[in-house]
Amino acid sequence: MKSIWQFFVKIYLQIGLFFFYKKILVYGKENIPKGKAVFFVGNHQNSVIDSLLACTTNDIKTYVLSSAHIFKNPIYNFLLSSINMLPIYRIRDGFETLTNNEAIFKHCFDLLDEKKALLIYPEGNHNLQHRVRVIGKGFTRIIFGAIERNPDNEIDIIPFGLNYNNPTAYASKASLYFGKPISANEYYNNFDKNNSVKEIKAEVSKQLKLLTTHIEDIEKHDEIVKFFDKDEFLDPIKANEKLNNLDNLSPIYPSQNKGFNPLLLLVKINSFFPLLIWNHFKPTIKEKEYIATIKFVLGITVFPIFYFIQKSIITYFFGNTVGWIYIILSFLMVLILTKTKK
Repeated sequence: MKSIWQFFVKIYLQIGLFFFYKKILVYGKENIPKGKAVFFVGNHQNSVIDSLLACTTNDIKTYVLSSAHIFKNPIYNFLLSSINMLPIYRIRDGFETLTNNEAIFKHCFDLLDEKKALLIYPEGNHNLQHRVRVIGKGFTRIIFGAIERNPDNEIDIIPFGLNYNNPTAYASKASLYFGKPISANEYYNNFDKNNSVKEIKAEVSKQLKLLTTHIEDIEKHDEIVKFFDKDEFLDPIKANEKLNNLDNLSPIYPSQNKGFNPLLLLVKINSFFPLLIWNHFKPTIKEKEYIATIKFVLGITVFPIFYFIQKSIITYFFGNTVGWIYIILSFLMVLILTKTKK
């Protein structure tokens, strides 16, 4: 029963992401091995939406290790657990909660023994900046712990880079680059564990900086961003090359005049109530990294529910045919707006 639920959830999320993003580009799927234990490690810009993109664009069942605080709500805990998300506890969740990680790590060892896939963000937090932050060593504890328990189990680390042209916006673009496998077993040295951790962290960090647009200078980050058209961030290879040659370039100032969009007006009128709910939530968002996630969640829940309520009302007054024409047009307008919005 759980497998059926997860299948339909994945399909529904894929449809939702198709309606939410103007374009999703995926590269390197051929690098993901099948029939082996896989450990995905990626950069973390955009809260939960990162995991949704990573898990719906690859073909293997993936268990995601996420910050424990999002599991506190019983409803969220049920939903997240049902789609293979696992809590990781940090000091900020309370020092006493750290002991819960022992059970989580043991579960991870079991999953890797069963040739399953895990996903973690080794930076340990999220940030909208176009850069790879300092890599923590928590993921090495899971990988090397699994190898210690079963030295015969071969574990491939698959680095991946998520890139957004506008991470908080609806109808924006995203790209995902899966890198080549890194054999965790080749880095494990039982007689020099500290060096093993240091070397594998360095390699993961190096690979993530190739798969992601990486602006090294934190203090000048916002100034450097001005030298790029937003779509350039979708191609980390070209973007990183450009970062090395900024001296002879000038900042890019995008046009602010987007013009009148009648389709956007129609969608807003037709989505009046869901947009009221968004405008209610918007001021309460404390971290910008959650903006896209909340927009997406509202988009796959409140918006379709409201459209079907309106369909029922239209059906009552004008008949079933008119009701179905309305609902088809409602979704079609949103899809066309998503794919054509500037």
